[in-house]
Amino acid sequence: MNERSITQAVRSSEGDSRVFSVAFFAAFAIVLSIIEHMVPRPLPWMRIGLANAITLYAFTVFRPREVLVLIVARVIAASLLIGTFLSVTFILSLSGALSSFFLMYLAYRYLSSVFSLVGISVIGALTSNSVQLLLINYAFIQSSLSYYFLPFVLLFALAGGVVSGLFGKFLSENI
Repeated sequence: MNERSITQAVRSSEGDSRVFSVAFFAAFAIVLSIIEHMVPRPLPWMRIGLANAITLYAFTVFRPREVLVLIVARVIAASLLIGTFLSVTFILSLSGALSSFFLMYLAYRYLSSVFSLVGISVIGALTSNSVQLLLINYAFIQSSLSYYFLPFVLLFALAGGVVSGLFGKFLSENI
């Protein structure tokens, strides 16, 4: 085996390893999403967002593009398994996940000296819930009455962000 083919083999195996790692953590996030979906909650938006802990962990070990693939794969696969694919729930979930990804990435990349993983998780939870409420208001309800829910939505997002952030911190410190 010459030097060039060894280098290609190493690059190929590293790439395969990264793909398998992203797929593994996407599967872990999918399982958490499904479990959380099965837990009864008083209002539809009252979710802790445990799958977001996997996203936080992913920021510490994967490239941004890989984290984005993990998130999109999680949302699509979980919605297919739950039976909400291409529904309003799916659209809200995807919009919340993508918007929170971008702000969490920016916070992780440029403000990690200011925000811990818990703080970054709170940013993601607040972003996701805010974007979903805006989307509900502009696309479906078209009434300012939905903004009366904003304090409750954000308060629950804050609590869920802290719980998810602590779980993400635990994962990043122990895996």
